Amino acid sequence: MPGCGRFASIVLLAAAAIPVLAQVPATAPQSDAQSARDLVRDVIYNELHDRERDSHWEYRSACLSPAQDVVREQVETTSGPVFRLIEQDGKPLSATQQGRENERLDDYIHDPGQIALVERTHDNDEAQVAAIMQLVPDAFLFDYEGPPAAGVARIAFRPDPAFVPPNYQARIVHALTGSMIVDLRLKRAIDMTGSVAERVDFGYGLLGHVEKGSSFHIHRQQVSATHWKADVIETHVKGKVLIVKSLSKDQREIRSDFRSVPSGTTLAEAKEMLDQAADQGVQARLVPAAPAEK
Repeated sequence: MPGCGRFASIVLLAAAAIPVLAQVPATAPQSDAQSARDLVRDVIYNELHDRERDSHWEYRSACLSPAQDVVREQVETTSGPVFRLIEQDGKPLSATQQGRENERLDDYIHDPGQIALVERTHDNDEAQVAAIMQLVPDAFLFDYEGPPAAGVARIAFRPDPAFVPPNYQARIVHALTGSMIVDLRLKRAIDMTGSVAERVDFGYGLLGHVEKGSSFHIHRQQVSATHWKADVIETHVKGKVLIVKSLSKDQREIRSDFRSVPSGTTLAEAKEMLDQAADQGVQARLVPAAPAEK
């Protein structure tokens, strides 16, 4: 059950795994005692441990790409995410389109095969993210960009030439150069931007490549006392797969209105939540605008 579309490459998958919750005890702001690499290592440690906890959210997602311009309501569950289309091409869905969404959702939550496929895909993506994150502290060289300010530090990263990527995914990630912003007290990453510094070839270019300049940007916002979620996910990836198939992804997703989802929420209950969100949107459009003051 695809949402805005699966990411064009593991570049975005890795970027989307920006750390969110501290497990390592908070320390004093960055000093000479802790290198930028050690700070990043702590941040990665925190994220890997936080991802072991269940934390599900409902939110509004606006996704823009050359192929689509959609707004969705999405609910995360233990069986994977489920969404409902709210707007398309800048317009609310027509009655016919809403009916199709109802049918699609009803079919999905009663199709064990599709549910298993989405859950399996989601779990595989999570496993890939975790595997890539474990490589990050050793794959890059890190440097502070100036002194910390307002409790945050900006850290630049670039490929460590001593690192040997174990697979194609790691090769793409290792080619990234960019920067991240880290909360020094909580050791959370707030923002991360990167681009592919040099073209990455697979099988001497015969199996494919990722173009130099392909890039991503991730920003996170705090949604509770203990959790942060990505609210901006942007990727621009170009290349080829198996010589003839172009790989191009220009996509920007904005997420907002985060609400915690109770543990154990079923897909049927998630659908009810999505239906309520859609009904509220319709009711809001039916409320007449207040008359202008004279």
